[in-house]
Amino acid sequence: MASASSVRPGISSVSFSGVAGAGKASPTITITGSHFGVAPSGTSDNSTSCGGYTANGDVYGTKLYFVDSGNFEAGHSDSTGADCVGVIVDSWTTSQIVLSFGNAYGSFAHWYLSNGDGFAISVKGTLWGGSVSGLS
Repeated sequence: MASASSVRPGISSVSFSGVAGAGKASPTITITGSHFGVAPSGTSDNSTSCGGYTANGDVYGTKLYFVDSGNFEAGHSDSTGADCVGVIVDSWTTSQIVLSFGNAYGSFAHWYLSNGDGFAISVKGTLWGGSVSGLS
């Protein structure tokens, strides 16, 4: 039997709430599932290759990131640098994660969500994808 620490997270759904489009505040992203464990440690994303931001959230390496297909990526970092849009973990339990994006969200063309956008999210190596819906 696998130990609790070796069980991979399981994502059962991802939902979006908030307002779609440019110039709007970050929507809220709610991820439900199981075995999320504790939130990974992040690194501040306030100083990026795209400029300086306040309240821009964190980057999490490959442990937590979001991709809006063809538009922007948030929360990822590696040896070549970090995404310009950071992720803010609003809450994290073993079965539900609530996220939003940092202040870089919406600051450049197409760095925002719209209904129908393709997306992928990675939580500790587990990927989930679909189309954004539920935004007003």
